[in-house]
Parts: sequence; C-alpha cells; structure tokens
Amino acid sequence: MSRRLTNAFYHVVGIAFLALARLKHLLSGYTTPKPFALDQVDKCIDYDVTIANRFLDNLAKCGASDLNGKRVLELGPGSDLGVGLILISKGASAYVAFDRHNLAGDVPAAFYEKLAHRVPIDLGALSDGRITYIAREDFDLAAAVSTRIDIVLSNAAFEHFDDVEATVKDLSTITNPGAKVAIEIDLQTHSRWIRNADPNNIYRYSEMLYRFFKYPGQPNRLRPDEYRRAFERNGWTDITLYPENQLDERLSKHTVHRAFRNRQLDWLSFVLCATKGDG
Repeated sequence: MSRRLTNAFYHVVGIAFLALARLKHLLSGYTTPKPFALDQVDKCIDYDVTIANRFLDNLAKCGASDLNGKRVLELGPGSDLGVGLILISKGASAYVAFDRHNLAGDVPAAFYEKLAHRVPIDLGALSDGRITYIAREDFDLAAAVSTRIDIVLSNAAFEHFDDVEATVKDLSTITNPGAKVAIEIDLQTHSRWIRNADPNNIYRYSEMLYRFFKYPGQPNRLRPDEYRRAFERNGWTDITLYPENQLDERLSKHTVHRAFRNRQLDWLSFVLCATKGDG
C-alpha cells in the first residue's frame, strides 16, 4: 500500500475509533484502566507487582529509590490498592491514592488476601490509616489531600488529565520541599488495535475534530515539552525526562496534523522526574 493510501486509511479508521471510544463512555462510563477485569485476580496481582516494581525503577532514575518513612501519593491508582500495599511493604510510611473515578472503593477482601499469599504485605495497612483512598469527580487535589506528601507517583494517568497545569499547581501545594515526582506518561493512541499499528493516530486530527469526540479522560495530546513547562512554572526543579518507548522507524512516515509536526513524536511514553523547590 502506498504511503498516501496508508495515511488515508489510518486517518479514517482513527476517526472510527474516536467515535467508538466516545460511545463506549456514553454507554458504560469509565469502568477499568486495565485490559482485564478485577475478577481475573491473578492477572491483576501480576499487574500490581509490575507497576510497583516500575515505580521503584522510576524512582531510582529520579534519585529517590528509598521509600523508608516517606508519604507517597499515587495519582490514578486504578481498580485496586495492591500497589499501595506493596509500597508500604517496601518502607513507605503512608500511601494516598487519588482518582477521579471510584474504581477501588469496593474491592473484595479475598483479592487482598490472595495478594498477601503472593507478596509479603501487611493487610492491616488498609484499616489502620496508612492507606487512604480518595475519589473526587472534580479532581481537586488541594482540597482533598491533607497529608504532606514526599513522593508523587503515577503510571499512564497524566495524559488523561484535562488540566495538567492545575494538577501540578495542586501538587506544589500538598508536597513538602524536596519532594520527588516520578511519573510515567503514555503519549500514544489508547484504542488497542490501532495503538500498535499507528501509535500516533490521535495526533492526525485538528483540535476541533478531535474534541468533537471528547469524553471524560480522553487523552489530552500534550507533548513532553508541555509537561516540563507546567512543572517549571510551578516551582519544580531538576526536571528530567527519560523516553521509555520510542516510535518504530517503520511507522515514522505516518503523517500527523500540522499542529504536531516537529513535536518530538518519536517519544511514545516517557518518565518525568522533578524535585519540589524550597519556595
């Protein structure tokens, strides 16, 4: 297939996926951040262990691998609090999970009991105040989180925030001086089939067309430099970006809308590290 036909095909197919994503949210809302349900317990536990280890790896990149005595905030924890239990077992003194959607508020006790058989965790953390779960539709971090935070973690959540600037401003309010941020941001198309075939598909469209299919949590299409500037403007220092997943050269000839040309589109996901200033 010629380059022109290939791009025309993915342009049309991408619009269909945008429409399907909006329809899905209209019909069923946001139900799970994982590609499998909570009742697939073993898969969910494997996922939690993977994410907890990824957080530790990302913190090491950011110069903050020691969790001992630290109060940790995770943005977008997903459908359970297994990651928090694992981080507590690694030395964190407290774990706050904050989300827009109440996905982890009613997890069966049997899930955590099975996790405890797989991983050395203390289930008492769920009830003794070391773990806090907050879900607010308005996503007002500053109003909801009273604990002063030392470490901020997130995996594939920031790209869903409508107002990243406001979120970073709130983080600046609730974190201690010297607090560390280690967040992983997924810049790709999220619809599963087209994600592999055309990962930058969401960047093919004008803002007007893309927002015609808007739904809560639709990827915001911000690029790495925009995340960097949001943290810079809000008093964060030592900001470093590490690419995690980069574009396959075979897909580099796929076109994007002119607004996104020359915007570091070879990065498909990255880790942002930052340190809270003293101001």
